[in-house]
Amino acid sequence: MTRARWIQARLLVRPVVRTIRWLPIPASGAIGTFIVYAGLHERGGGNPHLPYVAVALCLSIAFLVDDPTAETVGGTPTPLLLRRGVQIVVGLPALLAIWGAILAYAGFGELHAAMWMEFAGMLALTLALAAIGARIIGSERAGMFAAPALMLVLVVSAFVPARWRPLPLDPVGTGWFDLYGRWAIAFVVSSAVFLIAGRDPARANPIRRKALGVLRHPVVSPSAAPQAVR
Repeated sequence: MTRARWIQARLLVRPVVRTIRWLPIPASGAIGTFIVYAGLHERGGGNPHLPYVAVALCLSIAFLVDDPTAETVGGTPTPLLLRRGVQIVVGLPALLAIWGAILAYAGFGELHAAMWMEFAGMLALTLALAAIGARIIGSERAGMFAAPALMLVLVVSAFVPARWRPLPLDPVGTGWFDLYGRWAIAFVVSSAVFLIAGRDPARANPIRRKALGVLRHPVVSPSAAPQAVR
């Protein structure tokens, strides 16, 4: 990132803090705390149900990409990915702090290392869905698209046989791929989708631009050029 981009990012922090939809984050934290409380005090042994806590927190981060000022700042030279990156950098620490507090309440002994990979993959998936939603219905309502889309994706995944389930909330096996691989793939693919969907709509694709340039202006060799009439 160039020095000019760093300056732009720093100047964006204050307005982003004012425009982020903060309410869903503490609301999801309250829901997650209740899930852990109910799980730890259920009959027949406690289970903090951390995967469902992760779902609740990711539903709140779906609204992190919402930009009420999208129509106003859409014509500015600041890249769309930079604006969204600042939104994520500003809002994500609050979500991670809530996640850490809930883990402390649940007892870190209940947390398997695979849960970190699942949480990271689910966060990336939610942000990718929010970026897609911003393309479809606008940046002001990206969360309204991403939250139900995340639930739909997880529900559809739950109906897939365990052996082929792409996004399991609970590990479907004890192998490395069952514990980490599925959500690692989701993290990588979702990150790529977020970057692609986060490109400025008016920004030309350099590959497409070169291809169209060759088609519109074919190169004519000097030997094939017609001789000038003397």
